[in-house]
Amino acid sequence: MTKAKILILTHSVALPSGMAETTRLIFETLLARYPDAYEVEQIGLVHSFAVSVPKWPIHPTRTVRRTNGELDLDQADAHGEKTLPEVVRRFRPDLVFAFNDPQNVAFLCVPRESRPYKLVLHVNFDGYPFPSADASVFRNADLIVTCSSFSRKVLITACPLLEGKTEYMYSPADIERFKPISDEEKKGLRGDLLPRWMPQDAFLLGFVGRNQWRKQIWLLYAVLHYLRSGKYWICQQCARITLIDWHPGLQCHRDEVPAGGGRDLQMKCQHCWSDQVTCAEPLSDIFLWLHLLDKKGEGDWPLTEIEYQFNVKRARDLHYTQGLGGRAALAPVDMPVLFQMWDALLYLTGGEGFGLPAWEAICTGLPVVYTDYSSHAEFLRLANGGLPVSGILQPEARSGVWRMIADVPQALEAVRRLYFDRELGPQMGANGRAFVQDFKPAVQADKWHEMLRRVLHD
Repeated sequence: MTKAKILILTHSVALPSGMAETTRLIFETLLARYPDAYEVEQIGLVHSFAVSVPKWPIHPTRTVRRTNGELDLDQADAHGEKTLPEVVRRFRPDLVFAFNDPQNVAFLCVPRESRPYKLVLHVNFDGYPFPSADASVFRNADLIVTCSSFSRKVLITACPLLEGKTEYMYSPADIERFKPISDEEKKGLRGDLLPRWMPQDAFLLGFVGRNQWRKQIWLLYAVLHYLRSGKYWICQQCARITLIDWHPGLQCHRDEVPAGGGRDLQMKCQHCWSDQVTCAEPLSDIFLWLHLLDKKGEGDWPLTEIEYQFNVKRARDLHYTQGLGGRAALAPVDMPVLFQMWDALLYLTGGEGFGLPAWEAICTGLPVVYTDYSSHAEFLRLANGGLPVSGILQPEARSGVWRMIADVPQALEAVRRLYFDRELGPQMGANGRAFVQDFKPAVQADKWHEMLRRVLHD
């Protein structure tokens, strides 16, 4: 039997990104289960930042030499625009599988008669509304596979004509690598990995992700500030939380403003207006571990300034994964240890095409405090794998896509539930772990095999 040639176009599978991880799981499992069916090569985006060894040939995108002598990526080939024709001429694929955000794969959507291969797009849509004109471009693809039912609805709402060629598929759940560990093993991990200043019995919140605007990183610092300062009231009537406003310039709360500035402060619940409120106690054993770039200028949020604005400090309140940078990160094989030593994932993102950190968290049996919007909220809700937080939706300046901004009091309430009920987190973690059993790599690979064969033989 002649093998079908598939050319993958996405982040290099040697990277620690979500798209790379998902692609690796799909195609490594496909090749293992159907060794005589496929021959695979890949155009690897950002391959120069690789942290592991791929299992199939990778064609890196082009690089350029800057005036200072440093090698950098060629932005004209950022998504494989230049490398694709070269590899297609040599490899002659039967099918191109492209996985990326919609704006990064639109250039592939040429009419069928203009390309010598079938085109399958695995695409992230992480919020409404998606422009109809942009959605109609995807009509030239042979198959579109979104990362969730939410994403599929976003696309079809924008272009109903795509309904017949659009399906959705969750990422394979890597339950062998991301798995729960015993309390004793967790204690050992913490003994090896926690910084010396952090107590071994800390209630440890974690975050994994890039410093992007839609991640709403600043909310993590705000939540940590209030948890550790205790500057909020708890209503005895409705059990909701009311914040005592914080002034980032004066570095004090409203009840601490000098010269009588806080005299008009009324101790009332902002939700039910009851005056039966009590001041919270500082939870000084809660800390935050962030797995993201912490260098100035590396991302949309200025982390050093945000630390100052919310009066949270490194080596006192929070910790960043050491050595994490553009060319240095935990390899995929090492990522599970983060989820295994945390007590909850704090995932207050404004929207996710899928949200692999949240997926990996529930694979590991870790509960998630999450925003109730976008694809990650879909599977976390179905799994009952965490506590949802609402907020307001704000259009993003450039795209107009609505992004969630989490409500800080609700986030505090969710974290406090997990903190004071130490049986709730493990139960939700068990729920998540049970849910992902239906999405093991072998199960998802078989579904991908059926879809790919259907496209190839259509």
